[in-house]
Amino acid sequence: MKVKAILPGAIAAAALVALTLPVRADTGIDYAEALRRMQTSAGAVNGARLDFQARQLQAEALRRIDGPDVRLSGFAGRVSTTLSVDTGAITQLANPLLDSLPPLPALNLPEIPPAINVDRVFNVHSLGLNTVWPLYTGGRLDAVKQIAAGRADEAHASVQAAVDDASIQLAQRYFTVQLAAKASQLRSSAAELAKEHQRMARKMERSGLIAKVERLKADVAVDNAVREAAKAGSDLEIAQLALRRLLDAHGAVTPTTPLFVHAESPGSLASFIDAAMASNAAWKQIAGKRKQADGALQLQGREFSPTVIGIANYNLNRGSSSRANWLVGVSVSVPLVERIDRAKMTAASRLEQQRVEVAAEQAGRDIPTLAESQWRTMEDARQRYLAMGSAIELAAETQRLAQVGFQNGQATSTDVADASLNYTKTSLERAQAGYDYVMALAKLLGTSGEPERLSALSRTATHIVDLTKE
Repeated sequence: MKVKAILPGAIAAAALVALTLPVRADTGIDYAEALRRMQTSAGAVNGARLDFQARQLQAEALRRIDGPDVRLSGFAGRVSTTLSVDTGAITQLANPLLDSLPPLPALNLPEIPPAINVDRVFNVHSLGLNTVWPLYTGGRLDAVKQIAAGRADEAHASVQAAVDDASIQLAQRYFTVQLAAKASQLRSSAAELAKEHQRMARKMERSGLIAKVERLKADVAVDNAVREAAKAGSDLEIAQLALRRLLDAHGAVTPTTPLFVHAESPGSLASFIDAAMASNAAWKQIAGKRKQADGALQLQGREFSPTVIGIANYNLNRGSSSRANWLVGVSVSVPLVERIDRAKMTAASRLEQQRVEVAAEQAGRDIPTLAESQWRTMEDARQRYLAMGSAIELAAETQRLAQVGFQNGQATSTDVADASLNYTKTSLERAQAGYDYVMALAKLLGTSGEPERLSALSRTATHIVDLTKE
């Protein structure tokens, strides 16, 4: 059967909201809209998205790491220095000559000191353009860029993983509300039926058609049904509160996408396994880790490669005696001995690369197994739901016959209560089967990297759990 899902009291509530706040009137939210809201409000998703944006910017910032670096450099300051002039050679020649001269009246010639020291203070300024361009680094800069790109890829896969996990949580809370609404509706109907039976039992007791004990049994059935209905209503309120807080909604949230079941499987086991092997977030995370491990191994393996750097300088203080007007050259550096044991670092990088490959092999076994388990759980729930159609019809007919039999004196209050309880129990079991089917499908789509497909599949279902009928 195929009908629309409308929660009890939803129409009246919507009408009241429409009268008070016509601009914001809203009777509910479908699963596609709930998924969109969840992706904007979930803390884990937002955190993963921010991490991805940061790592993506870091990777973009390193794209020109092997290009030229041009800087404007300048200096201005005041320098104090002592100039020392060695006069030793002059002293050796001049002092003997002065000693051989006859004394001159009123003239006292001093001796020439061996050195002359003069203190100077002067201003110094410099302004120029400097550039450094790595011409050859043995692939180390490419490895750095590869590592940064791998980190960004891994972060992007983590966003998908967070979305998949949050989508499963949303499906659980969203459809738990629908299951709780169905349970509340069934329990309320059972309570009303028990009350009706109680009124009939009292009339028959007053007419002397049944004994007092039969009426007391009807009273007990009413008390039990009312208690179960109250508990179901409380469970519904808790489920609605959990959904509202997950979506960060300010008011009550009424789901409009019902529990559903397909008459045929929405996909073969092989198709879901292929989708999981192609789009699962774990595979994408491993691909990002593999890129990082390869880059780290390349970086360590090239540490003893020579480095060639082009250097240029242009002095803007033309005519200055302190610096050349321009300079162009090439610097070559070849590491010979380092404080770090590069051989061990390279071995560690190879081990990290092997660890990633081991994780990939394990994921290659785990992901298909998980997808198959979820697919079979989904199929079991689907078959269970479809097979319970006859059980529902039998329980409904048994309940009707028990009520008729009681009126005709051919059944007891216990028979009526048991029939009503059995119908409610059978209906709840079928609704639970529908919930199990939807949850297994949601988990399977999450494993396949396609959680958004659940909304589209709900519109193609041939069976839904009706909230307007028993």
